[in-house]
Amino acid sequence: MKKWVVLLASVLLVVTGAVGCSSDAGQKSQEDSSSGSATVSISFWTLNTGWAWLQSAVEDFEKANPDIDVELTQYEVDPFKENLKVAASSKTLPDMWFTWGGTLGSFYPENGMTMDLTQVAKDHKWSERYNQTAIDMSTYDGEISGIPLHLNVLGMWYPKELYQKLNLQAPSTFAEFESQLQTLKDNGVTPLAFGSKGGWHTMRLTEQLLEHFAGPELHDKLNNLEASWNDPAVVKTFEKIKEYTDKGYFPRGYSSLDPSEAEMLFYQQSGAIINEGTWFDGNITENGFDPAQFDVFKFPTEQTPARASVFVEMLQLNGSSDPAKQEAALKLGEYLTSVEVVNKFIDDYGSPATLGFTVSDKTPHVQPLIDSAKDGGFLITDQALPQEVVQKLFEAQDKVALNEWTPQQAAENMENAVSAYKSKQK
Repeated sequence: MKKWVVLLASVLLVVTGAVGCSSDAGQKSQEDSSSGSATVSISFWTLNTGWAWLQSAVEDFEKANPDIDVELTQYEVDPFKENLKVAASSKTLPDMWFTWGGTLGSFYPENGMTMDLTQVAKDHKWSERYNQTAIDMSTYDGEISGIPLHLNVLGMWYPKELYQKLNLQAPSTFAEFESQLQTLKDNGVTPLAFGSKGGWHTMRLTEQLLEHFAGPELHDKLNNLEASWNDPAVVKTFEKIKEYTDKGYFPRGYSSLDPSEAEMLFYQQSGAIINEGTWFDGNITENGFDPAQFDVFKFPTEQTPARASVFVEMLQLNGSSDPAKQEAALKLGEYLTSVEVVNKFIDDYGSPATLGFTVSDKTPHVQPLIDSAKDGGFLITDQALPQEVVQKLFEAQDKVALNEWTPQQAAENMENAVSAYKSKQK
């Protein structure tokens, strides 16, 4: 009987050819009584939200591959990150795991923990199967280190009924956006349903403000640590965070509010706007609501190009696993990301990195969000910056909100964090 721990996961491409599996001395295996072949057991770690399709997909895979046993473990987002760190330090990483791109995913190849998939990508013609941007975002120092899973685009979501009640429409300029925030507040609605526990939820607004005030060129230089963070555009960004906090645009005590709690305010329409991505139709459905009751707009800025926040999610393979386990994990990863699997579970899937998938009527906002990035995108901040600098940004957001740092001090502390990081790289 297959062993299940909990679940999360990924979907994307079609498997080409059978992959042989063999038993090894440290490998958990058992004889299949009908075929006499050894069973390869692989461990797979994922998140626990937005993946209702995964168990069925893995069961299908196991039926088609009786010589492979998949053990799934699921976590909430922040515990997942922490457990991966612990596993990496103790050299107990699973055979395959979900992760994000940028500096979150780069940690593992940079430290020699992942299987190099560059040749696999050539042999299996990944360029014909996955969005090239997703492949590029899964590549570090010329080495493809993950199977592309999702290509995500973020936007500003709002309840249609609430906007109609207040005679509001999606704003097309930054001035209109700020005017709406005040209108919502005047009508007893918390304008921004954001929770800053963990930092990343409010970060999504911070990065949009920075894109607006700094412009694309400077924003990229800041993320690449090629410009000083003690810059007027950074100060202006933190000033807006403080202004929005002081005006009550965020929920009370939002610095310690869990994003999932803030999401509930959004569904109850006591909170108006939430910054989420192409996966959010699934979240809405899972919480018992109809995605058609909501809509999304691109963060309004007069910058040219008007870029969206984007990021990739992928599946990485353990570079230290037995070859048989690596082959089995690769086979699973490519199966879960095949267009056939994506289309079968598209109602729950989100925003595939796979090419040629069919958009579901149950996820009506995926295509508009993808289209919103047609003029370009910037890599989401917690994947663009080194993680120790990301943590300083999270701290700066909170301290500005709590009046412990001025916006100027926040910018200075960001620059100090960048300098400290750079000095360690010499």
